[in-house]
Amino acid sequence: MSSQSPRILVLGAGVNGSVCAAELHRAGCNVAVLARPHRYQELTERGIEIENPLNGTRTSTKVPVIDRLDPEDIYDYILVVIRNNQMRELLPVLARNHSPCVVLMVNTALGPEAWAAELGADRVMLGFVFAGGRREGSLVRAMRVKGASTRFGELNGATTPRLTRFIGILNRSGLKAKVEPRMADWLANHASMVAPFAMLILKHGCDTRALGRSQNDLRLLADSFPEILAVLRANGRRIVPRALAVFGALPRFMLVALFRMFLSTRIAEIGGAWHCSQAPDEMNQLASELKELVARSGLPVPALRKILAEV
Repeated sequence: MSSQSPRILVLGAGVNGSVCAAELHRAGCNVAVLARPHRYQELTERGIEIENPLNGTRTSTKVPVIDRLDPEDIYDYILVVIRNNQMRELLPVLARNHSPCVVLMVNTALGPEAWAAELGADRVMLGFVFAGGRREGSLVRAMRVKGASTRFGELNGATTPRLTRFIGILNRSGLKAKVEPRMADWLANHASMVAPFAMLILKHGCDTRALGRSQNDLRLLADSFPEILAVLRANGRRIVPRALAVFGALPRFMLVALFRMFLSTRIAEIGGAWHCSQAPDEMNQLASELKELVARSGLPVPALRKILAEV
């Protein structure tokens, strides 16, 4: 790895790829974006345009952009910020490239182990995303939760020099990050929790407030919560973060009240409804993966099976 400013490639120019690349570039990092043809043209002509939907502030950042990744085009870190259902197409491209560290920032209920096996486990680092939002033409409308830190970790849980260096780069760029030793479990937990919410949000036309008014669906969602934890445990996953286990022990009426409160917020609309409206394919992929975990577990989990029945 270079002892100078590390070369960073952000693979994916959607909401989170754009946020990552813009923040890193403004902080003086040596970063480029890999984008598909139409997005490549937008970024070349207009730069990365981001608006905060909470206050309307806008930024425009001209970041170097490329439209292909050659095997000998070496970066210290490749940040993979794409939808789950796009991974299969891009795995061969990443496997042919010889960069030493591929940071998978991709939702997955099944876990990232199969992807890591194809890429080489020693090359793979894991992480999550920083923002919620949607693209409207060339404009990215995105927000980050104030004070929240995004988690990153090695596949084997070790705190390595490359991980420590990467966390430092992100924090100095204003992208708050911290180490998570059980990142593979964390990703599986998160995606498994997202999938039922997403299925019900899609059912209600991507209107989180409408879901919040549906007592029957809120009860179904609350009943599914401890079932998800049981399915994860049956598949060998630890519950991470531990707070999820606490939520899973709450009585139904408390979970219903918490879900109703959350679904009425602007955060739920931007981070949930907007994402579901732009990526129903990914949401259905996550639900399919969770459905596979349910089948593997052999558990009855009636509420969860009902939510996933239409997948």
